[in-house]
Amino acid sequence: MQIDIRIAYNGKEIDAEAILDSGAEGIYCNTSFIKKYGLPTYDIEPPVYPRNVDGTLNKQGAICHAAIL
Repeated sequence: MQIDIRIAYNGKEIDAEAILDSGAEGIYCNTSFIKKYGLPTYDIEPPVYPRNVDGTLNKQGAICHAAIL
């Protein structure tokens, strides 16, 4: 399911679309979205290795950064 959302960050508002996934193991954001809006990130240890529905590792690789919005 996809819904429209508004992210309020540092005095600005960003309109975006979110995908709701009842089976998701966390909350993730596309790196191109982070770069497009210049959102600050920080390193996380250990990295998160996301898996696809079939159990294989996602081809995008490990998640090594996080953002707080």
